[in-house]
Amino acid sequence: MKRWWMCFFTYIIILLLCWSLAEANDKSSRAHLFNLIIREGLGSIAVGDMNTTLKSINSIYDVVRSYHPERCVGEITEIPNNYVDWEVGLQWTISSGFIIGVAVSGQTRFHDRSFLTYTNMDFGLPLTENNTYDSEIKVSMPIRLNVYRSYSILPKLNLLLNGGLGYYQARLVQSLTLEVRYPVNYRAIEINDFDVSGRRIGVHCGAGLEYKFNDRFSMLVEGQYNFSRVRHFSGTSRMTVWEYDNQGNFVGSNSQSTQGILYHYIGVDPSVGALHEKLVVSERPPEVGNDPGSHLREAFLDLRGFALGFGLKIRLF
Repeated sequence: MKRWWMCFFTYIIILLLCWSLAEANDKSSRAHLFNLIIREGLGSIAVGDMNTTLKSINSIYDVVRSYHPERCVGEITEIPNNYVDWEVGLQWTISSGFIIGVAVSGQTRFHDRSFLTYTNMDFGLPLTENNTYDSEIKVSMPIRLNVYRSYSILPKLNLLLNGGLGYYQARLVQSLTLEVRYPVNYRAIEINDFDVSGRRIGVHCGAGLEYKFNDRFSMLVEGQYNFSRVRHFSGTSRMTVWEYDNQGNFVGSNSQSTQGILYHYIGVDPSVGALHEKLVVSERPPEVGNDPGSHLREAFLDLRGFALGFGLKIRLF
């Protein structure tokens, strides 16, 4: 259904471009205008699986917090989803009230680091787990093709309706550092991380206002909603374990890495015994072994969200 909608939207854009070019040829006396757009904006995205997984992991400690608050300190937090960026673009007025444009925006980065300590009881003795999650999302400079329709509502004020396609490249990086202190002072440090990337062509639309100072300069205010999701990520994951004896001496280490696709499923936490969402990199749909996983699918990044931009429109020629 999503692919059908994108093909339909692209078809409409092509039809509108052909219609406008034909109209422009019929009105050859009309001047074609090229404009430079400089804009800065702020917005938010839904994020998707990385945040729902972090929220799910944190929720399994709610019972412990309720009955034994001293055994759970800290919180696993979600990645902030707000951003500020800029955009530079070129627009071509090819007929009265009809404009096409191409624009590039700045890279957006979302990052969070959170910490939680959980103390369990092992044969009546405390076993302490220190969990540190470091999560990052990077969306490279997206390229957008836009189609605008302009309507004059006052002598110097125009209403702008827009829609288009955007090309997005994204990278997801996450690291879990788990330090376990056993009752006999034996200590182990385990680091699990993954680094994956994906790309997607998505759809957006919006509306805005243009106020004309004169024939060369205008001020723009524009809101835009993005419908895009990056649904396929591939890359690498690595697990490294360091072990220390009760004197603090280094005992040994081991490491293993995997290349594949980033998957999302619901499995059991080995410490608390509760179900929560998980992310794992695997060459093929993973068999979760002793973990009775369910709802297995490829993980996605949800770029859906609203952005508000303010800028200038400068006529070049």
